[in-house]
Amino acid sequence: MRKPLLLPSLLAGGLVVVSATTGLTHGGEPEPSSDTPAMAPIALQRAVRPPEPTTTTTVPPTTTTTAPPPPPTTTTTAPPPPPEPEPEPAPEVEPSAGGGIVCPVAGPVDFVDSWGDARSGGRGHQGTDMMADYGTPTVAPVSGTVEHRGSSLGGLSWYLYGDDGDMYYGTHLSGYENEGAGWVEAGTVIGYVGDSGNAAGTPHLHFEYHPGGGSPANSYPLVAAAC
Repeated sequence: MRKPLLLPSLLAGGLVVVSATTGLTHGGEPEPSSDTPAMAPIALQRAVRPPEPTTTTTVPPTTTTTAPPPPPTTTTTAPPPPPEPEPEPAPEVEPSAGGGIVCPVAGPVDFVDSWGDARSGGRGHQGTDMMADYGTPTVAPVSGTVEHRGSSLGGLSWYLYGDDGDMYYGTHLSGYENEGAGWVEAGTVIGYVGDSGNAAGTPHLHFEYHPGGGSPANSYPLVAAAC
């Protein structure tokens, strides 16, 4: 009886079992070859390993987070300080004019024709009493040369020797302006209404007109036309 022999062999990294049929008998003698060929073909069996499973790892996509741009920087510029207001100029005296002269009182004034009215000591009044608030400016009625001096009856006084050849006189002042100025234009402030002299308690400007620098004449028509 023939027995198959299993001959292990390694071929190409796999286990190959070689099956061979020998012609040996139990006694070790070879069997006759009449029934079967002396050696049957060797059947090769190759153990094939199944392929290992392939594991595919999917890498999740990388998410890139972009930080939002910083908000724009707002620069606040403080506004420049407002310019300092310029000092207001001193109000100009707007003298009234008429009858050839400027009104000698630069402000509200009241007067009547009191020429020749009786005064103390038996005198007659030789001017126009122009009633105004204490401190109201008095001005040169015409252009000319001004002098300031006082008298016992009139107190603080100005004398204006006009370029027109006439002389104008104002008295009972509370103060002088442009003292020592010499020549002044018509309308220049030369003093202030007061109650000096014998006019205590009754501020006014006693105003006289002396044509040609001589004796006084009624000044009322002049001031009535100018004021």
